Amino acid sequence: MAFTGTLYPFQEEAHELMSGRGQMMLCMVMGSGKTPTALATLETLFERDEITRALIVVPASLKYQWLGEVKRFSTSRVVVIDGPPKARETLWRAAISCQYVIANAEMLQNDVKYLDKIRVDAIVIDEATLIKSPAAKRSRFLKRIGKRSPYRYALTGQPIENRPEELFSIMEFVDPTILGRFDLFDRTFIVRDRWGKPIRYRNLNHLHESLSDVMYRKTREDIQDQLPEIITKVVPVTFDVSGAKAYRMISSDLLKKINDAIGKMGRGFDLWRHYNALGGEAQGEIMSRMTVLRMLCDNPDLVRTSARLFSEDGDKGSAYAAHIVKAGWLKSVSKSPKLDAVVEYIKGILDEDPGNKVVVFSFFRQNLQLLEMALYGTTKCTTFMGGMSSHDKEQSKRKFGTDPDVRVFLSSDAGGYGVDLPMANHLISYDLPWSAGKLDQRESRIIRLSSEFPHVTITSFVMRGSIEERQYAMLQEKRLINRAFIDKGYDARGQFEITLGSLSDFLSAADV
Repeated sequence: MAFTGTLYPFQEEAHELMSGRGQMMLCMVMGSGKTPTALATLETLFERDEITRALIVVPASLKYQWLGEVKRFSTSRVVVIDGPPKARETLWRAAISCQYVIANAEMLQNDVKYLDKIRVDAIVIDEATLIKSPAAKRSRFLKRIGKRSPYRYALTGQPIENRPEELFSIMEFVDPTILGRFDLFDRTFIVRDRWGKPIRYRNLNHLHESLSDVMYRKTREDIQDQLPEIITKVVPVTFDVSGAKAYRMISSDLLKKINDAIGKMGRGFDLWRHYNALGGEAQGEIMSRMTVLRMLCDNPDLVRTSARLFSEDGDKGSAYAAHIVKAGWLKSVSKSPKLDAVVEYIKGILDEDPGNKVVVFSFFRQNLQLLEMALYGTTKCTTFMGGMSSHDKEQSKRKFGTDPDVRVFLSSDAGGYGVDLPMANHLISYDLPWSAGKLDQRESRIIRLSSEFPHVTITSFVMRGSIEERQYAMLQEKRLINRAFIDKGYDARGQFEITLGSLSDFLSAADV
C-alpha cells in the first residue's frame, strides 16, 4: 500500500502534520484537494502499521466520488456501504478484509451492530459541518464512535457556516481538550446581549493560538497562484410594477408578524438566530411569509404552484401562498424579471465562447425546471438535486463533464457539497441560501485546483429593495465572522463587532 499521487507543497505540509498528530481539522479552502491530502495521510499510517482500517464518513452523494478517489490514489481495498439492508449486511462482511470503509452517517446509525464488529483505527469526516449542531443525534453518534479511534480527522473548507458554536462542535470530535467546556468557550469568546444574541466576539487572538496545533488552514488567498482567478458579480434586478406591489403587500404582512413576535419576546428578537425558539404558530407564520417572498423574487409561478398544491392536498404547498392567491394579490402579476434576466445572461455566456459552461444553483427545485424550460432550444441542460439516486447524480455529472452539447448544470444545494465541476467557468446563484457556508460550497464547485480555465466568474442575482438584499448583506457578515474566528480577521484587541441591523428595520426602510 502506498499513495500513488503527487501532492502540492502545501498539501504535503498538511499531510505531515496530520500523520504526526493524529487528530486534526483539515481546514483548507474548498477546491484545494482535501481528499488526496487525507488519503496520503491514511496511506502513510497504513505503511507505518499504525492503523489497519479507516472509516470515511461522507454525505450520501459523495460516497462514490470518494470510492473513485481511493482507487485513483491507492491500491488499498475499499468498500462502499450502500443499498438495502440485506445488501449492506454482505458489504459489512466484506469490510472485514478492506482498509477503507466508506459510508454516510445515516447508514452507520442504522448499521451500528455491524460497525461494532469491525476494528476502526482512523475516522475521517468529510464535510465536517455534518456535526456542526452539537445537539443533533447524528453529531452525538459520530462523536461517540470517534472516541474509539486514536486517529480522527475532520475535513471542511468552512468550519463556521452560521455561528461560532459550530466550530466548537466540530472540535469536540477532533480533540475535545482543545476548547474545553462549552460554557467556558461561550463566556470567553462571545459577548451576548440580555436576550442571548451575540453582539461582539472577543479574545479571538487567543482562540487562534489554541487552534494552531490542531487546525491546518489554507485560504483562497494563500494558494491563489494555483487556483483560477475569480471574478465576482452581483446583478441587481428590478421588479415590474405589479410584482413590486405584490412584494410590498407580502412584506408589510411579514413585518407585522415580526413586530408581533418582537412585542412578545422583546427587542432582542433576531429572526435569523432565534426563530426556532418561537415555536408553533408564530414561527410558521413568519417563515411561510419569508418563503413566499423568496418565491415571488424568483418567479411568481412558484407561488401559484405552491398555492395549487395546497388546495389539492393540504399536506403539500403553502397555506399562506394559497391565501394570497385567493385574495387576488398576484392577479395582475404575470412577469418574472429575474427569470428573464438569468436566461438572457446565460445566453450571452453561451454565445460568447463555445467552450463556456454554466452551473446554476437555486433553492427551489421547481425553479430549476422552469429555468430549463426557458432555456429549451438554446442548449442542453442536466439537473442535480435531492431525491435523485446516487447513480442518476453521477450520470448527470458525467454528462456535463463529457458532452460538449450539455452546457448548463442546474443544481439544488444537494450539489453544493463535494461535486467537482472544473469543466465550468461560470456559476450563477439564481437565489441565495441562508448559510454562508452553503454559499461558499456552491461557489467552490468551479473554483478548483483542477479548473480547466484561467479565470472563473461567480454571479449572484438579487432583486432590488427585496429581502434578497438583506440576505446578501447577512451572508457577507457571516463570512467575516468565519474569517474572524479562523483567519485572524479580528482587530488589534482580538475582537470583532457585529454591525448588521435587524430584519424588521430593513423591511421598514426597503423600497422596491
